[in-house]
Amino acid sequence: MVHVWNRKRPHCGMLKRAACSMALAILCTVSSGLWSASWAQRTRTQEVQRNRPEPSTGSPSTPITLPVTNPSSALGSALASCETGAEASELSLPGAKGEIKLDRCYRGRDYQVCQFNALMAEAKTLSENYRKIVDANYPEVRDVGGICSIRPETLADDLQNAADFANRFKAVKAEYEARVNCANRIEQSLKDVTLTDMTQAQSLLKSMIDTIEGDVKGVSAIQGKLSELAEKMDSSQKAMVPLQKIHRAMCTTHQRMGTEDKGRVSK
Repeated sequence: MVHVWNRKRPHCGMLKRAACSMALAILCTVSSGLWSASWAQRTRTQEVQRNRPEPSTGSPSTPITLPVTNPSSALGSALASCETGAEASELSLPGAKGEIKLDRCYRGRDYQVCQFNALMAEAKTLSENYRKIVDANYPEVRDVGGICSIRPETLADDLQNAADFANRFKAVKAEYEARVNCANRIEQSLKDVTLTDMTQAQSLLKSMIDTIEGDVKGVSAIQGKLSELAEKMDSSQKAMVPLQKIHRAMCTTHQRMGTEDKGRVSK
């Protein structure tokens, strides 16, 4: 009996040690899971806080600066005429912590609508007066016959007009971006307005914001189309430079004096 008892004792000890090891492993696994869940939760919280936008302010410290367009140009003259409807004094609206001063780039809705109308008129003029250059399909000319079917003076005129378009588009683009940024700044300020004495405050504020957005939407649609035309114009201008050189080198005098028909340019 003694001999049998001594043989079983080591076996029991091994079982106890195995049980302890298993319990320790389970405890470590649970602790690790809890720590991982806590770390993950902390990480998500920090990520949300990091991505949360800064609270808007009704009176930004850096005012929006509007570009200065040549007043003798069509666009510059149209924008200058908007001064007659501009508010002379600073505009403000009520807020929870006092008056919210609107950015000085905004001088009343008459002023804003007038400026947007000037931008849309300029965009329409550029589209109508310069589209024929893009329609000539200069980048798609594929042979000498196609090049020589174009009068050299027409090619020179189109090249000059493309440069004029680029300058005018640069001006209208700068004016558009500045004025849309101004409208966005005002829209952000409107979200901070508080109308405590108005029973329909939320509805009124929404209407004010929608009005500003509507003004921007109208000019943005036209500006988008003009930007597409500008991209095609840039391609045409780049193509005309080598085409002009090829025309001088390869076209005969008879071809240069021939009837122009850019609609038959070989593609």
